[in-house]
Amino acid sequence: MFAMRRVAIGVGLVLTAVAVALFVLFSQTEVARTFRQGSPVHVLFIRVDEGASGRTQADAMAVAIVQPGGKTTWLSVPQGLVWPNAPGGASILDLYASEGVVGLSRRLSLLLEVPLSYWVVVDSAAFRAIVDALGGVELSVESRLVYQDRARNLFIDIPAGSHLFDGRMALDYVRYQDGDELARVARQHALLRALIQKAASIPMAQWRPLVEMVHRTVETNLSLWETLDLVRALGDLAPERFTFSAVPSVARPGSPQARVPDLVRLRKVVQAAVGGRAYFTRDEVRVLVLNGTGQRLLATRTGAWLTDLGFEVTAISDADRSNYPRTYIVVREETRDKGRALYEVMAASVQPGVQIQTDREFDMTRVGGWPKDVDLILILGAGFDVRS
Repeated sequence: MFAMRRVAIGVGLVLTAVAVALFVLFSQTEVARTFRQGSPVHVLFIRVDEGASGRTQADAMAVAIVQPGGKTTWLSVPQGLVWPNAPGGASILDLYASEGVVGLSRRLSLLLEVPLSYWVVVDSAAFRAIVDALGGVELSVESRLVYQDRARNLFIDIPAGSHLFDGRMALDYVRYQDGDELARVARQHALLRALIQKAASIPMAQWRPLVEMVHRTVETNLSLWETLDLVRALGDLAPERFTFSAVPSVARPGSPQARVPDLVRLRKVVQAAVGGRAYFTRDEVRVLVLNGTGQRLLATRTGAWLTDLGFEVTAISDADRSNYPRTYIVVREETRDKGRALYEVMAASVQPGVQIQTDREFDMTRVGGWPKDVDLILILGAGFDVRS
């Protein structure tokens, strides 16, 4: 009988442990599970407004990439950016009217190569209510902003100077257009920074009712519990945790006024936000070439070779002496990856004679200190031959 009681107790403990594990598993939201797996959560934000025909249109759009530790990248989509293969030059924001938030999420997910499971749509009333709920935000306007759109019955006049923006004035600030889309995106980012700073000053006890109010005010497929999980991930809203950027773009062939995504630069921005790694192309590696040998024109030939490979050669010159026994790639701590990229383009026969050193390891007095606007210093030494 005693043995049976021990078995019964053991079974009971196992069942209790299973029950607790199932409760923890299924009581977590999908947002919390994503964070626990060490993956970021991506949220599409769309601010909608009333268009000239009275039809709702997307006026601003961005994707927030939130890391488990709270580091967040806000990637804005410029208003005039067109879908790469859209006929007639339709902008990405225009697609909201025809495809809705779900279709737009699908397209942006393909463009950014990240999952976009969550979305938030903020209309004008919700935007004003959120700013007012925070008690307004302080912003400084460098020059007077005057704009009118009679078709939309929109009249904006914001004097220069410092202001405490309420919801209505803040909405006018982000609505203002002068043809400079990058400046418009910069204003959106300035307002977001001010909102984050204001939100950070709110006592923790007031957070829950504020989040519940925002959740009721906007349209979203995030549950209240998922929204709370996102807020908890953001922590104390420290400014250094937030990075603001815009989708890189280039002029569309045949339509100089239209812009299409620069897919290479966009991929680098997204990967840096998602994986925390800095990606670069060779044209972003700035190299100073110094000839530390007695060979005439070696630095000139090497500079031309590097330029052909896509590197940016800032200057060529002679080193402090002409008897360097080996070649050095001098880097700073933050440019180690760029130094490695330069090393890897060299021929296998040359690489054994090349050494990468940091500016702390190398005697920088030899070259007069670190030169301005340079990532790497390539000092050519014995045995280096660009023809290899």
